[in-house]
Amino acid sequence: MKAIKKVIVKQILTENRKQAMLDDFLKQKKQVEKEIKQLEFQLHKKLKASKNNYEYQNALKSSFNKEIKERNDKVKIIDFQIGQLQELEIGTEIKEQTIDTLYEINVGDDWNVFMEGTEIIIKDGIVFEIREGGNKIND
Repeated sequence: MKAIKKVIVKQILTENRKQAMLDDFLKQKKQVEKEIKQLEFQLHKKLKASKNNYEYQNALKSSFNKEIKERNDKVKIIDFQIGQLQELEIGTEIKEQTIDTLYEINVGDDWNVFMEGTEIIIKDGIVFEIREGGNKIND
């Protein structure tokens, strides 16, 4: 019988992986900052177009400021993530995702072993290790 089991995928932090993650965070930050500038420009443009309609201007300011604040919060989160990444030591295992895998279960198999966590460890894009219940598996 086949059953679906959740497997944790972890990355071993290497210099290359750390730099790639940092580059990704910086790219995300740049994109969000670009969105903030676009929103500020659009707000300014719309406020200028509606000079005498103060109610509309207040609604615009409120709406745009909410969007700008959300993006500023995203920038703060990205900055925090960058700081956390810089604190991590090379060799640290970072949980990246959880995937579903298909496992074969047979009569007589140890259920507890099946239910123990399985981890796939990736190093620089290559499967480095597979751990079944915390034990290394050599396939």
